[in-house]
Amino acid sequence: MKILSKLFDQKISAYNVLAEIEVAEYETLIKEIVYSNEFQRRRVRSSKSVYSLLKSDLLEGCVIPSIFLALTSDEIDAEDASFDDISDVLVRKKSDLVILDGLQRTLNILELLEDLRERQGDELERFEKSTLRLEFYVGINRIGILYRMLTLNTGQTPMSLRQQIEMLYLDYADRKIADVLIVKEADGKTAKEVNEYIFKDLIEGYLAYLEKSPLPIDRGRLLEDIAAIDKLSKKNQAADIDLFEQFCTSLNTFVSHVNSLCGDSGVDPKFLKDHGKPFGESVPEIFKRSQSIAGYGAALGRLIDMEVVSDFASANILTESILELDEEESAMFLTNVNESLLWLKTHSKKIGNAQREYFVWFFREFFNPDSDSFKDLVLAAESALNKYKSLNFGD
Repeated sequence: MKILSKLFDQKISAYNVLAEIEVAEYETLIKEIVYSNEFQRRRVRSSKSVYSLLKSDLLEGCVIPSIFLALTSDEIDAEDASFDDISDVLVRKKSDLVILDGLQRTLNILELLEDLRERQGDELERFEKSTLRLEFYVGINRIGILYRMLTLNTGQTPMSLRQQIEMLYLDYADRKIADVLIVKEADGKTAKEVNEYIFKDLIEGYLAYLEKSPLPIDRGRLLEDIAAIDKLSKKNQAADIDLFEQFCTSLNTFVSHVNSLCGDSGVDPKFLKDHGKPFGESVPEIFKRSQSIAGYGAALGRLIDMEVVSDFASANILTESILELDEEESAMFLTNVNESLLWLKTHSKKIGNAQREYFVWFFREFFNPDSDSFKDLVLAAESALNKYKSLNFGD
């Protein structure tokens, strides 16, 4: 490995080191850690992708963009160390390396090496001695890793917004929350059970609670959140995660309890015949969606601020105080929600945002003792649409 330069990245308070490395040495350096980065996006598999052309390009001597790594070990002080020291630590502490950008290129390089070894030709030695450009960050922390991954991965196969959100709030997902099972994108499964929730949706709901707004997260806001989290002390962050647990538990209390009340009830068959597939045919299908979860968070945030509801525990008590819901009421409730959402779909320019605002009103009506719809699911579903119409259409 040949170290060429080092520059201090003031944004993330870490040194960026530029190096050249032969393919054989790079393989030795990263083959044990190539899948160890919990933040890394999945392997891209597509014969039509530019990655399918990379192997032939590499054999022809194509110079590919730099691969970015991060060395998380604090053993070395990059500011005082010589280039030789940095190179030595990089090799000795390779288990602390993560790939920030270049996983697809790296996997193609490793696959090509395997192919050439099977052929046992002269191309293997020539390829092993070919040179790659390598950049790595020394002394970088988790927030810095996340920030650099978000800003570096802007190519043809960027990370999904869902995975970026999961990356940023990873500490939240690692918590054990009673009765709540969190499903991350990397798990490769859907949230089928009543108590299973998509991690990104929970985060959006929690942020909706903090900000009292149900609007979705975009990439610009995500980068702002990185800066905000970086400023949190460990003590405050721990308290924030505890509050996240309370939010998740409260949401699950509502979904689970109302689902048990509704039983096997479904949407009115006439609605299904006239309009086809609804927003959701059951309580989980409706209230585990991102729109309703964000609405739940924003509504509780506003009600708690207004001291209408004291905290999540109080909301749980109100939810569990609904003792019964007969089959007719259950079907009417599910139908009313879907009819309201159908109306929004045909009358709103931004359907998703309108749906989120509808659910804010639904939960505000349901949890507010001064509302005519207090603890009445059927009336809350109707009243929420009337509130939305009144504010947005003047009806």
